[in-house]
Parts: sequence; C-alpha cells; structure tokens
Amino acid sequence: MKQKFITVILTMLCLQYSYAQNSIIKGKVTGKNGAAIIGATIQRADGKNTAISSSEGFQIAIPQLPETLTISYVGYQTKKIKITDASVFLNIVLVEDSSQLEDVAINTGYQKLKPNEVNGSYVVIDNKTLNQQSSLDILSRLNGVTSSLLVNVGKSNPNPQNGTGITIRGLSTINGPLDPLIVVDNFIFSGDISTINPNDVESVTVLKDAAATSIWGARAGNGVIVITTKKGNFNQKTKIDFNSNITFTGKPDLFYRPQISSSDYIDMEQFLYNQGFYNSLLTNKGQPAIPPAVLVFQEKQNGLISAEDSAAQINAMKQNDNRSQYMKYYEREGVTQQYALNLRGGSNNIAWLVSGDYDKSIGNQKNEYNRMNLRFENTYRPIKNMSINAGVYYTYTTSKDGLPSYSNVTTLNGNLYVPYLNIAGPNGESIAVPYRYNTNYIDTAGAGKLLDWNYYPLDDYKHNVSKTNVEELTAHIGLDYHIVKGLNVSLLYQYQRQNTMSNSVADTASYYTRDLINTYSQLNRATGVVKYIIPLGGILSKSYASLYAYNFRGQLSFDRTFNGKHRINAIAGMEVRNEWTQDASGETFYNYNADPTTFTSSLDFSGTYPNFITGANSHLPSGASLLPETDNRFVSFFSNASYTYKDRYILSGSVRRDGANVFGANTNDRWKPLWSAGLGWEISKEKFYRSNWLPYLRFSATYGVSGNVDLSKTALPIGGTGVNKQTGFVIEKISSINNPDLSWERSYQTNFRVDFASAKNIVRGSLEYYRKRGTNLYAQTPYDYTAWGLNETITANVADMKGQGVDVVLHSENLDRKLKWSTDFLFNYNRAITTEYYGNAATNIAKFIGHGNIIQPIIGKPLYGIAAYKWGGLDAQGNPRGYLDDTLSEDYTAIIHSTLQDTLNRGSYKYIGSASPDYFGSIMNTFAFKGFELSFNIIYKFHYYLFKPSISYTALVNNGIANIDYNKRWQQPGDEHKTNVPSFVYPLNSNREAFYTGSEVNVIKADHIRLQFVNLSYSFALHNPRLPFRNINLYVNAANLGILWRANKDHIDPDAIGGAPNPKVYTVGLRTNF
Repeated sequence: MKQKFITVILTMLCLQYSYAQNSIIKGKVTGKNGAAIIGATIQRADGKNTAISSSEGFQIAIPQLPETLTISYVGYQTKKIKITDASVFLNIVLVEDSSQLEDVAINTGYQKLKPNEVNGSYVVIDNKTLNQQSSLDILSRLNGVTSSLLVNVGKSNPNPQNGTGITIRGLSTINGPLDPLIVVDNFIFSGDISTINPNDVESVTVLKDAAATSIWGARAGNGVIVITTKKGNFNQKTKIDFNSNITFTGKPDLFYRPQISSSDYIDMEQFLYNQGFYNSLLTNKGQPAIPPAVLVFQEKQNGLISAEDSAAQINAMKQNDNRSQYMKYYEREGVTQQYALNLRGGSNNIAWLVSGDYDKSIGNQKNEYNRMNLRFENTYRPIKNMSINAGVYYTYTTSKDGLPSYSNVTTLNGNLYVPYLNIAGPNGESIAVPYRYNTNYIDTAGAGKLLDWNYYPLDDYKHNVSKTNVEELTAHIGLDYHIVKGLNVSLLYQYQRQNTMSNSVADTASYYTRDLINTYSQLNRATGVVKYIIPLGGILSKSYASLYAYNFRGQLSFDRTFNGKHRINAIAGMEVRNEWTQDASGETFYNYNADPTTFTSSLDFSGTYPNFITGANSHLPSGASLLPETDNRFVSFFSNASYTYKDRYILSGSVRRDGANVFGANTNDRWKPLWSAGLGWEISKEKFYRSNWLPYLRFSATYGVSGNVDLSKTALPIGGTGVNKQTGFVIEKISSINNPDLSWERSYQTNFRVDFASAKNIVRGSLEYYRKRGTNLYAQTPYDYTAWGLNETITANVADMKGQGVDVVLHSENLDRKLKWSTDFLFNYNRAITTEYYGNAATNIAKFIGHGNIIQPIIGKPLYGIAAYKWGGLDAQGNPRGYLDDTLSEDYTAIIHSTLQDTLNRGSYKYIGSASPDYFGSIMNTFAFKGFELSFNIIYKFHYYLFKPSISYTALVNNGIANIDYNKRWQQPGDEHKTNVPSFVYPLNSNREAFYTGSEVNVIKADHIRLQFVNLSYSFALHNPRLPFRNINLYVNAANLGILWRANKDHIDPDAIGGAPNPKVYTVGLRTNF
C-alpha cells in the first residue's frame, strides 16, 4: 500500500514537472505601419493550441522547442516563424496580401477602399459568388446573394427609367425613376446593361446608404451598382482562362393556372348565345372572328346543319384543350451556349488583357439571341510615376422572333381567348386558325380573287421575320500621375455609343401582308379584276435608336499618413457628361424586296381608300416617323475625404454639386450641394477591449443627402419633329411642358452599422439600421394649363415619404476539416410610407383598391399597399355583399364611388397591408470535400399580401379568362353557406364584378420560401507539364427549382401571378486555365 502511495505521488510530481516545462511565448502582431493587428490567429504546428492577438499582443503555451507558429489575418499574407528561444519577445510584422485586398476592395467608382476605410454602407459580390449562377445578364446574378437588393416581381409602374425591376433598400421615389444608378468601370452606363457579359465581370459593389451614394449626386437616390470588369496585372505571367457551358431551359407550364374545362366553357357560350350576347358580333359589318362553337350554334339555328351534326361538332370541341397542342407543337426546350476566353498578363511596365465572349440562345418558341463581346485593356507605365490606361469594349447582339405566343395564337380579335380553339392538325401540321375575321366570310370573300385570308400560326413566323441588332462600343483612356508622396492626379475620358436597329420583314406569304393587301384591294366584280392599292410585295418596317455618351473627369487624390497616427485620404475633382439619344420608329416600306434593284415603293399616302370589308375610307398605314432627340448635359464638382487617427477613428465626408439642363433654370442658379458625413470607430483596437471571442468590432454612423432625377423632364418644353407622309408637311409634337422650378428629388438617409468577427473568423458579419426620408419628390399637381393648353397638371417637386430598415449579413464557418461547411445568411427589413402628397391623391375608393402592382401614394400607407372592400358574404341569391354605414349592402355603385373620407366613417373597406415584402433575404449553405463543392441558396419573402386570381364574369365573357373559381360559383339556394364565389348573372353588372374581385375574400398572404439554385462543382489541378491545363473546374447548376413553402393554401406562386412560374434551368459547364 505504501509503495502504491509513493508511486502516485511520484507520478503527480512528474506531471507537475512536465506541465512546468511548457514554454510561454509572448509577442505582438503589427502591420508595416507599426499599428497593432487585433484578431490575428497564432497557431501551433499541431493545431492543438491557438491564440488571438490583441492591442497589447499575445501569448501562447508551447510544450517543447523548437516549434513553428503560423500567424494569419484576413487581408494579410500568412507568416510562419520557427521558435527556438522562448525568452525572445516576438515582433511579428504582417504584409498586406494584394490578392486578398483585391477580393475585398470596395470600388465606389471614384476610388478603391478597404472595408475598414469606409463608413458608408456597401456590399461586395465577388467573382466566385457571381459564378454560382449562369444567366446571360449580370443583374439577375445579384438576386438572392446581395443584401438590401430586391427584385420586384409583378409590378407595372409607369415610372420612367424602370427597366431593371431592382430596388435597393426599398423605394426612394413615387413618380420618379425607379432603377438604381449603374456604373461600369468608373462611369455611368447609359446603354442596355444586358450587353455586358457576366464572364467579363470581376466584382460588383452595391452602394446602399447616402454616405456611399452621395458622391454620385443627383442620380444616386435609388442606390448605386458599381460593376468592375476584369483587368490584367503588372508582373503577371500570361494567364488564359476559358469558360464554356450549355444551359437547358424547360418549357413553361401552361397548366400551372387551372382553368375551367373546354366543355364548361362551351356550355357558357351556349348560355350567352341563348341570351343574345353574340348577336352584335354575328351581325357586325366588320366580319370579326367568331368563336367556333358560336358559329355551330348559329348554323344549327339557321337550319344549315342538323342537330346530330351540331352535337358531334360541339362534342369534338369539348374534348380539345389547346394548351396541350401549344406545349407539344409550339414549345420546346430552350438551349443556351456560352463561351468565354480571357487572356491577361503583364511585365514591369505593362499590364494587359484581351477577352472574347460568344453566347447563343434558342428560346422556347424558337426565338434566337446571339451576343459577341470583344474587350481590350492595357495599362502602360512610360515613366516611374505615370501610368496610362486605355481600353475598348465592343458588343454586338442579334435577336430574332420565333413562334407566336400562346395568347397570340388562341385569341380572337385581339381580346377573346378561346381554350378549345384548334391550333394544330392531328399530327402537328399547320392549319388555318380563326384570328381576325369570320371564317365563313373569308372563305368566300372576293370569290376566290383575293389572297388567302387565313392565318397559319405554325408557319407564319417563317414569313414574318423580326430582327433586332444592337451594336455598342465603349472606349476609354486615362492618365494617372504621381506628383509627390501621397498626391496623384487623374484624367479620365470615356466614349460610349449604342446603335439599335430593328427590322420586321413580312413577305407576301405572311398573314400581315396578305391581310393588308386584301383590306385595300378593289375588286371589279363585273370583270373579276383586282386592283391592288398595296402592291404584291413584302412590307419592311424599320426602327432605330442611337445613344452617344461622352464623359470626362479630372481628379486629385491624396493619401498620406503622418507620424504613424494621422492619415488623410481625399479626392476632389470635376466631371462633365453629355448624353445624346435619338429614336425613329414606324418607318414602313411597301413592295419590299431584298434585292435593292427591284425594291420600289411609290404609294399615295395623302389619299383615302375604301376598306374591302366595310367600305369605309381610310389612309394607308404610312409609318410616319417622328425624330425625337434628347440631349442631357451634366456638370459636377465633387470631393470626398476621410481622416483616420491611430488606425481606429475615421471621420469622413463628401460634397457634390450637380448642374444639368434637365433641372429648372431657377434650380441651377442655386447652390444646394448634396453631401454626407460619417464617423467610424474600430472598437477592438482600444486598449480596454479584451474580448477573445469577438476580437474584431467596428461601429460606424453616417448621414447624407443624395438625389434622383427624371431625365425625361426638363426646364424647357419637349417636342419631336418629323414628316407626315399623308400630307408631306413637317410636324412637331409637344409631349411635355416646361417647369423652370424643376429640381432633383432628395433622399436623406441615416445609417448605423456594426461590423464584427469572432475568433478565427468562425462568424463574421454586419448589422445595420437605417432611416430614409424623401423630399422634393415628383408628383402631379394642378397647373395653369391656359399657358400651354396641353393639360391641367404638371410634374413638380411636391411629395414626401419616409422609411426605415434593417440589414443583417452573417457568414459562418460551421465545419473546417476535410469536410468544410459554411453558411451565408442575409436578412433585410424595409418599410416606407407616403407622408405628403399634394397631387391628385386617390380620393375614390376604387382608385385605392388595387392589386399592389403599382405605386399608390396614400398618406400614411406603404407605396405598394393593398386595401380591399369589406366582405359580407353571399345572400340567398348568390349576390356578394359589402358594407355601407357599417351595415350589409348590395349597393355596389355607392360602395365603389365612396370617397376615402366617407369610408372611414361608413366602413366600406379595410387596409390589408403591403404588397411588397417587409422582410426578405436568403440562406446559402456551401459544403466542400476535397475537390467537390456543393452550394444551394434558399430565398425567402415574408409579411406581404396579394390578390389571388379569381373569377371575373366580365373578363370571362369579354376576354375568355376562365378562372377555375367558375366551378365554385353559387348555383342554387344553400350554396351561400359553402362558397364565396358569386352567382353568374346576365346581363353583367360591372360594379358587382369590381366589388367582388376587389374584396378582402380574395386577399391572401404572399409569404414564401423557394429554392433559388443548386450548384455542384469539382475542381482538380493537373501537374503534368506536357498538358497546357493547370486547373479544371467542372460544374452543374440548377435554378428556378420552385417553392419549398408558401403561406397560402391555394398553391399560388406569388412570383407568378400573371402566368406560369419561370421554368427550371439546368447548366453543365467547364472552367479551366492555362
């Protein structure tokens, strides 16, 4: 027992002695400027012990010497140090890693900054994230991976500059431009952004708050998207990158929106025929197209066919659903091919890049799209302190229309959808389809002397070819000269040209040409001779548009640190921009022939000619063309500066003054600059901060004013000139009157931001809260129309709004072993309301009740708001009931025409909520194992509403829109207890219809979660010197994968209210470098 006790004591002493032998290594990690780096990771070779550096240094226990320590920090080169003497205090200096800094660089379009040098709100999307998706345009690749950015689906605002559907931190305007400002390689991009090839893009920076955007002045109120293209680097070996992929796009599902059967539809037509609804159509002298079943009803009534034949024809029609025919014979899988080749390199004084891209796409209806991009970039250092940069970016795109759309094929007279209409033969052969005229009439019109007047949609697209060509050239040159230490001067010039040409050639076999020739043909019934007013030849319709933009910028940049504590980083300069556009449309040439030696067109457009069917006289379609020109000129002065003390406190500010010919003359005379100010504090660099679990913490606050301007509004009246081909006279049309007091809209924004990172960067991210206030917003207001006689209102700066929101960005490294797992989480909250609106506000309830697809300014409510009539159920006859004076009512006229003030007292309607999500974001998980990487992105949208599609008997009868709710309608007493769908009554009551479709019973929650994309890749390196390849990346991508969860029980996709959801897309590709 005694021996055992001695053994235990000796063992404990040995353990104590062993523990005492651990060496404690102390040191400090700094940058080249001597400032402490807080949050650097110091790790032993065995990986079992790790220390995190603080402002005072670090210490780490080492069991035995020698030992190798690895020191790493984001943005710096990893360093390894061999330790042989534990008594030596380590002064470790980390060197900035230019490749990492490039990855996290924030490009404002005026300067490049590191994250800790910026107080404003921003987000950077790197090349790897952009490549997670394979779409042809760069903006669509931002959806679901960019904080604060929302793609608005189903909105149809008439606002100007509303082409992208993108909002950043919600709306900043009511009637003004909605698109964010787009900047490509430091200059505003005025052309079609779809011409920019995503394979040429290195990164995208989104500037969100006023401090970040105010440097762009009066056009940055909606946020700024800064696109940076790839460049060559100095002292870089020649590198060749190649990317190729093929994408398959599924067919749109026409059965997604259920509709009533063809049998029920024809029964409805029989009911309407018996009621005399079609009498005016059947006796119309214009011989409009008649639904086939209605023609059978008429022929039976007139004794032209027997009851048996009528029943057989009707039964055959009831079995037909042309959605199946269209999907089988008109649709096919879309195929897109992308090829991109990029060469870059550099020596001591030259950095260069050459790239070429080619994309080819054939869509679901055989529509074609081709794009070719060529790009050259070169930076040259002729002397030590000077660099000259020059580049050219050329794009040429062609697009060609394909088969007609489903609605075009199945619609009569341009407005009546017929679900049982045969649009193809039994084996897919082309057949005549009723289109504009009564088939019984055109079969005998002209006694066989006219051209065939039938429409053959399966073949017609071959004879009516519409093409659009877009040619764009962007060229730039810049000079940068280093004057003295810290001071640089830059001169930049860019020229942009975009020409768009659209041609539509309808040959003599096309329906368009045959119809027009027949319409104006004059038949001598005695002789049988036809006089063709429009010659028997093709018809060419042309339109074109041109854009020229000239940019010049002169800029001084100063960046210098004094005494190791004080740093000043500032820019100041001026820029001039001229943007000129011209459009011409509607030029039409008859008797067109591709051979110019036989192409003639000598028609008399001044006279009138009888219509063959109606006999009414009219002018020939002349295609008279206006030549509108727009010349926008901007002059701006700007400055942006920051002062940093001890690498932890940053004061920043910017100021800009814009002048332009689109502002009123009185505005240009005023000095009202746009500006911003900000404060940044890197708390984790303070001596009192000693958090090991959160070694990086930074706070910033900003306030600023940016602007928004409608380029279609000017201080002068706007008009277009042209020639009227019918009279030969020069014409000018005034489209907009002047407003000498017109100014830009102003957007004020306050932003608070916290950036943080945990130990080893396991969790890092940012949290932001912001408040927005818009003033001077565009709105319609009464105007002394006698001054011009154009209209009674004018667009002026007479509205206000406010909003607030939260942005959360989180990245976590959940697992870091052979199997790696990381998560990127985005959360955004945004809500904005109208606070002042002096124009013609929607005082009538009917103007306020809407489907949330347009901006509706009601004071105190969201700009995309949904209100609905209060629902009182159905009565015993199946009539919908609402409320007047808080009592049940069927006086639909009184309910609809009540004013908003009345309804507050009489309770006719209720406000539901926002039609745009208050909360949205995404969760992307990435798994990596050896060379494999799997990513999938889930996006969500919460807390918003929509009107579900329901039956409108007016739309059913007049347009053939046959919602499946027709089958749920009230049909007999007692049904009012089982359904909310009103009875079908004739004659129709439009106010009854409007009340039901706008009632709260049709409002549903739009909240949903969807799987946006899945990306699987495999990368491997090749070390065989005989092979040119160094790295190969094989990837497979799937997108538009559908909804995972939705709040509504009607199986409605909130992003596909107007039709079918976007079809699934699958991509297979390869990336490699040499």
